[in-house]
Amino acid sequence: MFKSFRALAKILRGDEGEKEVVESLRRLLKINNESNFFIMQKVQIEDVTTTKEIDVLLLHPVYGIFIIEVKNWKNLNHINEKNPFFQAKRYKNLLMAQIEDVLGKVPINIEFRVFFPHLTYDDARKFFRENPNLSPYKKHAFFKDDLQSKENFKRFFITETQIIPNKKEFLTIASMFIDKEKIKDSKERIIPVISKDDILFFDYKQLTVLNGYTGGFRIIRGVAGTGKTIILANFVNNRLKKHDDENFLILCFNRKLVENMKNIFEKPYLDKNVHINSIFGFLNEIGFDYEKCGLKNVKDLDEKFEKFESDEALNEFKEKLREWLKTHPIDYFLCDETQDMPEGFMRIIYEEINDCIFFIDEAQKFYKYSMDSISEVFHHPKFEKLSMKGRVKNLKNVYRTPANIAKCAFEILSKDTKLNAYYRKSHYLQNEFTSDINFVLEDGNIYIDDFDKEEIIDLCRELKGDTIVLTLKNDDAKNLKEVLPQNVQVMASQGVKGLEADNIIIYKFHEILNVFYKYDREIFYRKIYVLLTRAQKNIYLSIDESKLNEELKPVLEIFKKYQKKNAINNSNDEVKLTKLNKINLDNVKKTGELVVLGAELFSVIAGLFT
Repeated sequence: MFKSFRALAKILRGDEGEKEVVESLRRLLKINNESNFFIMQKVQIEDVTTTKEIDVLLLHPVYGIFIIEVKNWKNLNHINEKNPFFQAKRYKNLLMAQIEDVLGKVPINIEFRVFFPHLTYDDARKFFRENPNLSPYKKHAFFKDDLQSKENFKRFFITETQIIPNKKEFLTIASMFIDKEKIKDSKERIIPVISKDDILFFDYKQLTVLNGYTGGFRIIRGVAGTGKTIILANFVNNRLKKHDDENFLILCFNRKLVENMKNIFEKPYLDKNVHINSIFGFLNEIGFDYEKCGLKNVKDLDEKFEKFESDEALNEFKEKLREWLKTHPIDYFLCDETQDMPEGFMRIIYEEINDCIFFIDEAQKFYKYSMDSISEVFHHPKFEKLSMKGRVKNLKNVYRTPANIAKCAFEILSKDTKLNAYYRKSHYLQNEFTSDINFVLEDGNIYIDDFDKEEIIDLCRELKGDTIVLTLKNDDAKNLKEVLPQNVQVMASQGVKGLEADNIIIYKFHEILNVFYKYDREIFYRKIYVLLTRAQKNIYLSIDESKLNEELKPVLEIFKKYQKKNAINNSNDEVKLTKLNKINLDNVKKTGELVVLGAELFSVIAGLFT
C-alpha cells in the first residue's frame, strides 16, 4: 500500500512538472507574439508492438515539432540510469519514420528537448563538467532559468536545419496527433496552421473557382483567348482573400509573361504569397547546375530541352527543388503555357508539391521542343504512369480574340490533321474548331496588303491602342524600332508568344510563312494560329503574293476569306459582345490576357467548363 502511494505521488509530481513546463511555454510564446502553435501532453506514438508516450509535444508552423521530455529531478545523477536524451532522440527518430510513411518525406523540423524545471544553470554546469561525454546534449537541455527568462528561452527554437512545410503538409502532420472528429464540423475561418486551443483543417469545398478542384493535379485546357489566365488569377486571388497565409508558385515560359502576370496581383500578395518566375529564371533561382548536366554551353533551345530530360538533369532539378522548398513552402503550383515547359521538370514539381494546376493549349506548340500532349508529363517514361481521367477541364469560349480573327485562325489550325486527331481523342473536339469553339466577341478586322516600311511607319502613327509589329529577323525589328513611335513594341515573330495587343502588324508576312513552312512544317499551322490570336482588335498582314511559296496559296485564300476589303484604319471601332452584351467591361484590366477585377465576366467564363 505504501509503495503504491509512493508510486502515485511520483506520477503526480511528474504531471505537475509537465504542467509547469507547458504553462511556461505558453506564457513565453505569447510574450514573443506567437499564436499559431499547439501544445499537447501525453502524446501516444506506436513503436512496432508497443506504445510510447511523449511528455509534451509542441507544434509550430515555422519552427517545427519539438519532442519534450520533462524530468523533475533534484540533481542530474539519475541521467546514467535512464538517459532522457537518448529517450527523446529515439522518439524523434520514431516520429520522423511515421511522418515519412504518410508523406513520403519529412518536410518539417523535428527537434527534441529535455526540461529539468527544478534545476538551474549552476547545477547543469557542474554536471556537464563532470560528464564531458554528455556535452553534445547541452543544446537540448533546458532548465528553470529558461522557463523564467524570455532571453534565455530564445535558444529553445535554435534548430540544426530549417525546413518550412506548406500548410497542407503541416495540417497532415498535425492530424496524426489530433482527433479529427473533434473539429470536423468547425466553420471558423481557416488559419495558417493550429491555434493554441484548436486545430482547423483545410476546407476543400471552398475551391469553387476550379469547379470542385480537390487537390492533386488538375489540367485546364483551352485554345487562345479562352480565359486560362483569368482562371489562374481568380483562383489565386480568391484563395488569398480567404487564406492570406497560403503560398503560390507560378511559372511562365518567358520574362515578358512574368511581367504581365505580376500586374494581376496586389503588391502585398505579390511580395509575400505569390512567387512568379520564368522557367529559366526559376532554374537560376534554385541554383540548377547547367555545367553538371552538360548544358553550360548549350544555346539551342531544342538541344537544351532534350538534355533537360536526361537522368542527370532530372536528378539535379529534383535535388535543387527540394532544397528550395525547405525554405520556400508552397501550397499550390500553377503553370501557365505548360506546353512550353520541360515535361520531366513539371512532373518533378508535381511529385514534390502535389497540388498543381497546369494550364495548357497544345495548339500553341510554337516551338519544336514544346509538348505534343499533356500526357508527356503524366505518362512520362521515367515516372510512374498516372491516369488523367477526371483531371481535365476544357474551356471552349473565346472571349479575348474577336470572332472574325479567331475563326480565320481556327480554320487554318483545322488543316493540322495531327492536332485534330489528338483533340478528338482527348474529347476537346467532337467535330472541328470553328463549330466546337464558341466566340464571345464580334468583329475583328484582318487587313491584307503589301505594306512597305514607310506605310508601316504611317500606320503605327495613326493606330489607336497598343500595337505590336512582328518581323522575321531581329535585325529587321531593330531597324524598325528606331523609326517607330516608342509606344509600339517591335520584335521577331518568335518573341510574341504569350503577348497580346489591340493591333498586330506582321511585316513581310510572306517571308515568315515561307520560313515557317520550310523549317517548322510539322507545326506550321499552329505557328500561324499563335500569331493571329495575338490581336485583340485588328491584324495587318504585309504580304507580297509574288514571293509566297506556291504551296501556301491555299493559306492565303483563307486569310482573304476573312479580310476587311477597306484598308482604312477602323481601330476606333469598339469590339462588340455577341453573348455577354449585358456585362459592364469598364471593370476590365489588361494584362497578358483580360483580367477581370469585377466578378461579372468571370462568373460567366467559369461556368463554361465542359
